[in-house]
Amino acid sequence: MQGGQVHLRFPERRDHLSLPALLLCLFLLQSGGTGNGGTPIEYRNPTGALLRSAVMPGWGQFYNREPVKGVLYGTVELGLLYGIIHHHMEAEDAREMYLSTGLSSWEERYDRQADLRRDFIWYTAGAWLVGMLDAYVDAYLYSFDAENRKVE
Repeated sequence: MQGGQVHLRFPERRDHLSLPALLLCLFLLQSGGTGNGGTPIEYRNPTGALLRSAVMPGWGQFYNREPVKGVLYGTVELGLLYGIIHHHMEAEDAREMYLSTGLSSWEERYDRQADLRRDFIWYTAGAWLVGMLDAYVDAYLYSFDAENRKVE
């Protein structure tokens, strides 16, 4: 105390707010992650599921614990990829035969196989996108039932 003045030292305001804010966050995280009976609600990352399905068809479904759908999507994609390869090889064989013989029947066969190859490319791309979308939506709705039970 100098000259009749009292000097009080107050801590900075953020020191007072950081501990209560931290405790509030911990409380919210702890209480927000449980459903009925205090069991934790399990969540899935929708973006992670989508990326898994983009890398390998069916992987996103396995990530979402939907193994039947994962096998289904993986099998469909493999079948469609086989169709692309098969029609590509058939088209190339027909092209080579047309170039060596000059018969119009081989040209028609090439055109038919090339069209089928293009169709299978589109089918494969569509199935891949549907699988990715399915994985994303399933991951987003993964904990839907548990969250509803918590609200009830």
